[in-house]
Amino acid sequence: MENIQEISTKGGNSPRNNGNGDNKRFTAPQIPKLNFNNRKEPVHDTTWIVVRANYSDFGDRPLAPGTVFWESPDVWVVSSAGINQPVPGENNTVFARINNYGLQDATGIMVKFWWANPSLAITESTAHLIGTGFVDVPSGWSVQLQCPTPWVPIIENGGHECLIAEAFIQVIDPLTAPMDPMDDRHVGQKNEQLVMLQKGEKFVTKVQAINITDTAKDLRFDVQTLHLENIHPLVKLQGAKLPANVHPAHADLSFGIKVAEDAVKVVASSVLFAERLILRGLEKLEHLLEGSIEHSAANHVAKFGPWESRTVEISGQVPGDAEIGQTYIFRIVQRIGNMVTGGYTVNVVVV
Repeated sequence: MENIQEISTKGGNSPRNNGNGDNKRFTAPQIPKLNFNNRKEPVHDTTWIVVRANYSDFGDRPLAPGTVFWESPDVWVVSSAGINQPVPGENNTVFARINNYGLQDATGIMVKFWWANPSLAITESTAHLIGTGFVDVPSGWSVQLQCPTPWVPIIENGGHECLIAEAFIQVIDPLTAPMDPMDDRHVGQKNEQLVMLQKGEKFVTKVQAINITDTAKDLRFDVQTLHLENIHPLVKLQGAKLPANVHPAHADLSFGIKVAEDAVKVVASSVLFAERLILRGLEKLEHLLEGSIEHSAANHVAKFGPWESRTVEISGQVPGDAEIGQTYIFRIVQRIGNMVTGGYTVNVVVV
């Protein structure tokens, strides 16, 4: 046997001596030498930091294709108008909820708070840092952290910006895909807007569309209406600021889509985004949408150059027979092929 070594003893009081001075041979297992330098896997910390993409998110990544990743319940803003109602031109306070689903306490978590123009795709080059904070989260706990720096939304977009929170521990539990909730459990994104309109009133929602690849692509935009049995959490948080009889509407809004042709700009390229799209097999998925019919209230396809950004306008109108308190919800979804690369959600309440 390879791991067995023969050992001989002579005389004395050896337990292997028969007392007559005869030699006896015996075998003993050879203890292997331990080498910790050749580990295939490094020793991992057991913290598991998550900024959720939805209420059932425990941090599994990447998220399944088509997952709505821009309605994080762990990122929100408080202003003089209420929760998740940014007010331009004045100090607003941004919060993040950091969850630690690991077995070890997480200390020294760095949390970065960002804002971006209403967009169907956000990269490092299109986001703006609001502030940075630090927090400790015990094992199995969630902790709310207030951004130490006030946020003043710009008037240009009526205060309706996208918010992002990134929570991580450098070296031990670092970011793996900055700005990308699809691939990184440390990133939470809030691309939601609440508007209050009267019956029959028209509205326009403007968002930025971006081709986040280095080749020309056809971008597809779908407006999807949702019929919910319960009030959306974004609406529930408003409390007394809304009519007393708030309830879901069982009718659809009418929509139109327009992509600006004369306001083309190119954003800074993001190699990380392009690489992750390739790893997801973007090219293999593009053919899946060909010939398929997707249910949507409106859709539009436009050719975008590499890293090109243009404004997409979604116009609509509240039904003339709508009731006060009715709520409508729709999502604007951007796709490259069959891959969802961004989205924006709008809640409409009739007042």
